[in-house]
Amino acid sequence: MISVIIQNGRFIMTNHALVINKNFPPFKHRMRFVWSCMFGLSLGLSTSYSIAASTDYVALVAPVAQQQPEALMRAGLQSLSDANKSLSQRWLSDAMSITVTHENDALTDNLDTQNWAAGLEFSVLLPKQKESLKGVSEAYQSQLTVQQEYLNWLASGKLRQLTWAYKKAQVEADLAESAFKNSLELKENVKRKVEVGDSAQLDLLLAEKFVLEQQALAEQKLGQLNLIKKEFSFWTNQSELPQEIVEHRQSSLPLHKHPELRWIQSAYDVSKAQYAQQKTMNQDGPSFFVGAQNDKNRAEDNTFLFLEVSIPIGKAPMNLVNVAEKKQALQTQRIELKRAEQSLNVAILAADQAILMSEKRRVLAEKQNQIAQETLRLAEQSYQLGESSIQSLLLIKKDALVARLNVELANASLDQTIANANQVKGYPLVMQGNSSTVLERGNK
Repeated sequence: MISVIIQNGRFIMTNHALVINKNFPPFKHRMRFVWSCMFGLSLGLSTSYSIAASTDYVALVAPVAQQQPEALMRAGLQSLSDANKSLSQRWLSDAMSITVTHENDALTDNLDTQNWAAGLEFSVLLPKQKESLKGVSEAYQSQLTVQQEYLNWLASGKLRQLTWAYKKAQVEADLAESAFKNSLELKENVKRKVEVGDSAQLDLLLAEKFVLEQQALAEQKLGQLNLIKKEFSFWTNQSELPQEIVEHRQSSLPLHKHPELRWIQSAYDVSKAQYAQQKTMNQDGPSFFVGAQNDKNRAEDNTFLFLEVSIPIGKAPMNLVNVAEKKQALQTQRIELKRAEQSLNVAILAADQAILMSEKRRVLAEKQNQIAQETLRLAEQSYQLGESSIQSLLLIKKDALVARLNVELANASLDQTIANANQVKGYPLVMQGNSSTVLERGNK
């Protein structure tokens, strides 16, 4: 295994891995390129990878998928497949009918004539009708196969939404709690200055007011976090986020491999099979009547067997309406498939653009945060030396808190836009494929 990692300014050789470090901005989010090559007896190159950052994160897809409303379709699709398959394996097109006939001239004549007849009537399927029913069954079975992938993709989208809402709420709550503790330290510092006469009593009141503001904000953010935790727990049966949730950025899939389009395509294939099956109903199969008859009078008593065959001629006019309806349903599915392709193309472009814009916002937020933190450091020194007022310090402190929050949220938003782009491009949280290069964003 040979791995090359770009990290921070020097070369390190460990366990046959060459690590190249290169300086990046001084914040936890960095770009890391990993090339992995596995050499075996064959000359092929194949790598399996997961776009999710941890197996704990991937494991949350299953409970979310089970709660998707679309999961309720599975039993119905299986029943439709089984019913069409069962009918395609039979020869009878309908239930059999038993007919019993009795004739007696006792009330109209005196010949003592009595006739008894009993028979079984049934219709059979034509070979082309049996084949079309088999085609419908196979279309439903294919749709069942696609449905699991589609459910995983839907569940991944819901999980990504919940996860990043949780992550951002957690960032805001943690920073609000940190700001509250910091405000308490500031109040104690101001209190000591007041006690020795270096600051006025007004400074202490303003510091206490600042503490109350930060406490209220911390409680508000904690309440929002607890609400999101409950929703996250409802869907995943877990109360805490996995340790690692950052994903690898993926290139676009061919549209015909996208889970949503595959699902719509499977519905189109079902409609196509149903349309073909309905056309075979334009001509009914033959009907048979098999039975026995007994004719009895004064002179004779005869019993014989008989077979009656009825073969329809021409097409069934009333079936033309059914065929037209199936054709219209097929056309509707084709329109939906085309519309979904167009929407996905636009959505993928927008998702890639969102990553670029999010990266620019992150860089800008980091620069603003650097300036804000340096300004705060100088303001604190000035206040300690008595060169500035508490009012100026508190205003600068608030700006620094906002800048710090913005950079943390910008980092989370960049990871979220990558996750959203993977979702739009059709990647569920578990993806197996062949690749020689994986682009990874993560914490170091």
